[in-house]
Amino acid sequence: MELGAYSVSDLNCSDTLGANEFQWQLLDEDKPKWDQLIAICPRSLIYHHRLWIELLARAYGLCFWLASINGGGEALAGCVFACGKSRFKPRFISLPFSDECAPLALNREVSDELLAALTLHSPPNATYEIRGVKAEWPWHTVECFANWTLELNRPLAVLERGLATNFRRSVKRASQGNIKIDRGQDLSYLSRFYRLQLESRRRHGLPAQPWRFFKLLHEIFSPSGSLEVWIAQENGCDQASAVFLIDGDAVHYKWGARSADRQSYANHLLFWKAIEHFAARGCMLDLGRTDVRNHGLMRFKQELGANLSPVPFSFYPHAPSQISAEVLTGKRRVAAEILRRMPILATRLLGEAAYRFFA
Repeated sequence: MELGAYSVSDLNCSDTLGANEFQWQLLDEDKPKWDQLIAICPRSLIYHHRLWIELLARAYGLCFWLASINGGGEALAGCVFACGKSRFKPRFISLPFSDECAPLALNREVSDELLAALTLHSPPNATYEIRGVKAEWPWHTVECFANWTLELNRPLAVLERGLATNFRRSVKRASQGNIKIDRGQDLSYLSRFYRLQLESRRRHGLPAQPWRFFKLLHEIFSPSGSLEVWIAQENGCDQASAVFLIDGDAVHYKWGARSADRQSYANHLLFWKAIEHFAARGCMLDLGRTDVRNHGLMRFKQELGANLSPVPFSFYPHAPSQISAEVLTGKRRVAAEILRRMPILATRLLGEAAYRFFA
């Protein structure tokens, strides 16, 4: 396999750093090391796990690398990267299409050692992006994202009181209407979600993920019961949908879509019913990452009673001019206006052909 002008053998390396050793190798060459770090590090998320990495690899043809610090025959810190294909230079992201995927480490010191080693021993002209860590200079950090979580291991009455008044009012209106909430794991549910997703993404001026991605999602996550699709139907028409991924006692709201009917409160009722359902299992609901400048989505998650925490992005050797698809400027804003005017079929074909390049 070639990465621009660099072969796999060129990029494999091992360097001694004092008492520890820095290693840079294909993830497939040492998966047990990464599994070990996942098992012992409390900060591991669904994005660190094999199923998610398998999904990205199969859906987008990405190649995965593992950078690690090792000492005494054990892995002390590690970071997994996907390599985007470039003709001129390798671009390593941890991880594309993921909310965050910070390095896993036994302590802050060895994590800093790993980040420093990446800058000292990186391939020529390589660029790095790590989501979920605030790295020291010479890394450049951008802080425009926040993650929202809602602890559900509390009485339902407490969770209901935590809803904003406006949200409770919307749920009440929805409950009085002809809205039905349905959920399931079958591919037919994902197909219904995808129809709404195509509409929603075009409305926001963004290409939709390819249908192949969601078919693989179903194939990889549904056998273990880790996938649930919720759909709110009003007067027989699908109005809102949400896709949840379940990882132990954490439930991740990963994708959502809704119709353009702004008079419908179906989405509010869907989320409240999901909270009721997952609260019975004592879960933590992860509502995902949001650009803090996306005031509408920030407000919606805040009205659910969720708490936010910053998600810094760190780049080496420099940060790009734009990293968020939620706030579009310049050429991307022009492209978004064009997408909004394209037929649904055209936006779907664009996503099928080019979505992998939007990492």
